[in-house]
Amino acid sequence: MNNDPITSFTFSMKAGLKSKEELSSKVQALSDRIDKIVNQFLIDDMPIIKPILNFTHSKNDLKRLSKALDRIADIIEVHDSLEKKLKVIELAESDPNWFAAAFGDFEKDIDSAIDKLISSGD
Repeated sequence: MNNDPITSFTFSMKAGLKSKEELSSKVQALSDRIDKIVNQFLIDDMPIIKPILNFTHSKNDLKRLSKALDRIADIIEVHDSLEKKLKVIELAESDPNWFAAAFGDFEKDIDSAIDKLISSGD
């Protein structure tokens, strides 16, 4: 077999048009599959995959994004739960009087104070 690079060839428009039809059909089929996937995965009624595909079509980038999202999915709920608890503590720290007035249970303290007054009067 000859390994020399091709320097000339005969071009057939008929073969090119046939190839165009096949390629167009394959491209359309893959576009339909992609659109179906994109339109089935919605967050708050938004197809979020579409903007990602506007940034890149790189297989490596998309696979890395998928792996990153998978790793984040394992820890995001724990993060959010801890963050909410931290916000409550920070709120109490920033305005302890309001926090105590809003969430304090003073009924027991009042009952205890009344009991002490009554018992000390004996």
